Amino acid sequence: MSSVSGERPALGYSYYVVILLMVAYMLSFLDRVLISLLVEPIRTEFGLGDTQIGLLVGFGFVLFYTILGIPFGSAADRTNRRNLIVLGLVGWSLATAGSGLVAGFGGLLLMRALVGVGEATLSPAALSTIADRFPPERLGFAISIYSSGVVLGGGIAMGFGGMIAEWAARTSVAIPGWGLLEGWRLAMLLVGLLGLPLALLLLTTMREAPRSTRREDVPGLGEVIATMRRQAAAFSTVFVGYGCSVISAYIPLLWAPALLAREHGMAPGEIGLALAVIVGVCGLAGVLTGGALSDRLARRGYAHAPILLVLATLPPQILALGAAYLSEDARQVVILLGLGTFLSSILGGLQATTVQLLAPPSMRGRAMAIYLLVVTILGMGLGPLVIGLLSDHVFGALPASLATVSTVALTLAAIILWFGRGAVERAIIANRS
Repeated sequence: MSSVSGERPALGYSYYVVILLMVAYMLSFLDRVLISLLVEPIRTEFGLGDTQIGLLVGFGFVLFYTILGIPFGSAADRTNRRNLIVLGLVGWSLATAGSGLVAGFGGLLLMRALVGVGEATLSPAALSTIADRFPPERLGFAISIYSSGVVLGGGIAMGFGGMIAEWAARTSVAIPGWGLLEGWRLAMLLVGLLGLPLALLLLTTMREAPRSTRREDVPGLGEVIATMRRQAAAFSTVFVGYGCSVISAYIPLLWAPALLAREHGMAPGEIGLALAVIVGVCGLAGVLTGGALSDRLARRGYAHAPILLVLATLPPQILALGAAYLSEDARQVVILLGLGTFLSSILGGLQATTVQLLAPPSMRGRAMAIYLLVVTILGMGLGPLVIGLLSDHVFGALPASLATVSTVALTLAAIILWFGRGAVERAIIANRS
């Protein structure tokens, strides 16, 4: 018989746990998007087109990340979440390191899939842990701290990754039993190995959070689906509306390096520095701003505060990002991408906050896994693939493809969230009662 604690842990230790989980998320995103910075030398070595690049930065990762998210979400609702996170961290780190040892496109695609397997463990378990450690009126900011790992990881991937790429391009290291490793391969190996010390720190200093429900009271997946069906308007609004917004949010992370290199002639180091500021600084400011404003609105009685904030960001996002992709001036591109990233990152912590507010405590892990399945297929799967197809077969150029996909996705997000906002508000209020 598992026990249920009626008291939440001290907030000081709870914030320490959030910081640890944020670092893990940061590293996961570093491993996830580093390939976008290295895509040009990979494309040259393997002779790839933009459609294949779209598979590598998108569906190659997404396939197993989404498929295994639901069973890992179930494990997060029933088993030790700390151990699940550590296991996944070791797995995706080794897969990233292994990406530097592959012989061709097929091997690299497989390693990307294995990175997805490992990372599928993290967010369902981490967000369930955070929700059990913080009261609702503090949850938005706590989740925003965790979610800032996305922008910090992306920023480090671009800044540190750019330096690694330039260093690795002129460095070779002898690997016993393998031979010389250099260039993008060396960068992948070094970044992948960073996860192993963090896994040890999590294992030795992070305690499992006391649960608000008993494990034997956790319902089956059928009941989770039934709960979502009863609140279909609310869940579909959040999943599809946020998902369309995520399509646009991923574009600077996955395609901006190629855009800046091809269209504006920037070197890897310059690209890394520019995108470190865009993603790391502007993105972090957006995530934390969103969490703080959401908590403030929630304390004033706006149960659906996250939806309202995201809606307010969409019109200026459409203008800023569309202009960024079509501009011929590199400095203007960087400034507009920074503004667009700040606005799109306000969604960062609010998507998970909304799902945690909608889902009963015993279903949070699987609800988050299902949400991640939908938005990751849209944002990292469908979005990059459509961009590649449009670039190769319709426009014959990357800028028009980026601007088209971003504008259409954000417009759809605005329509869906506007008409579904009332259903989300009612469902959150009902879940609290």
